[in-house]
Amino acid sequence: MLTIEADRLTKVTTDIFRAAGASAENTDMLVASLIGANLAGHDSHGLLRVPYYVSEIENGRLDPAATPTVTHETPTTAVVDGANTFGQVGSRFAADLAIRKAGESGIAAVTAINCHHTGRIGEWVERVAAAGMVGFATTSGPNGPYSTVPFGGSKGALGTNPLAWAIPRANGQAPILLDYATSAVAQGKLQVARAKGEPVPAGAIIDKDGNPTTDVEKYFDGGSLLPFAGHKGYALSVVVELLSVGLGGGHKGAEGKRSSGLFVLAMSPAAFGSAADFTEYTESVAARLTGIPPSPGFSRVMMPGEPEASTREARLRDGVPVPERTWEAIEQTAKEQGVTIAS
Repeated sequence: MLTIEADRLTKVTTDIFRAAGASAENTDMLVASLIGANLAGHDSHGLLRVPYYVSEIENGRLDPAATPTVTHETPTTAVVDGANTFGQVGSRFAADLAIRKAGESGIAAVTAINCHHTGRIGEWVERVAAAGMVGFATTSGPNGPYSTVPFGGSKGALGTNPLAWAIPRANGQAPILLDYATSAVAQGKLQVARAKGEPVPAGAIIDKDGNPTTDVEKYFDGGSLLPFAGHKGYALSVVVELLSVGLGGGHKGAEGKRSSGLFVLAMSPAAFGSAADFTEYTESVAARLTGIPPSPGFSRVMMPGEPEASTREARLRDGVPVPERTWEAIEQTAKEQGVTIAS
């Protein structure tokens, strides 16, 4: 395992995507998202994705210089066409539009279609929370490949279909945040496990014959993911796909493209009464929960979102851990793009 400073990772990834044809604006947004995912401890949505994104540019499935546009809107809703550029660019555009509309109307929902991989979905609700609003988001794709089995099934028919919520807190504290896939494990985390040569938890994957396994290679050899909590995760996954894809017509996207969709909702507490009262109540709940004595093996009770905030602080200070296999793939991608990585 290597440890690399965030600034160096930012420079390397910026150079790679600029060399691959990405616009300066798109590169800045993408790199901030990728390195931000690593800093938050979600390595599955960070540097690991660099070689894949570059390959998608080269095969014409991703336009690195395109700009999202609004194709339909009302005062409180909108549909964004992500233009098949980086999904992080389309997602930020959609989240910022929802924030602006909610600022004007109190509540707003935006769906984005024709996005590529939308990145760490928690980033988009964190953005809403930073504006003092409650954020909710989902993401899914209409065209597969489907990696997650429906409850009672033996092969994939759904995506990992994550969802996220963020609620702002007082005094600049990190928001209350939940962000997880409706599969038992995110696909990117299997790529991390593969890079580290580690097994995955029991109950997360099946092999190509439908048998439970912890061998990550059997997943990549035609296996599938299981939904979390059985029928509960399965049901949530169905709702996520319908919100993310169906509302905006994402299933009608261009053929031959990765066409992920995003749904993002922004709600201003002031639209429901006193924003100050809501914040006060939020802090009282946080105090009640974190004031509980910890169980054996725990140092304290944490609020949802605190692990990401503490990891971010530590990695900015100490550097980002990067598996050697991941770094070797990035070095090879840089070489292919004519980029020299300084030692």
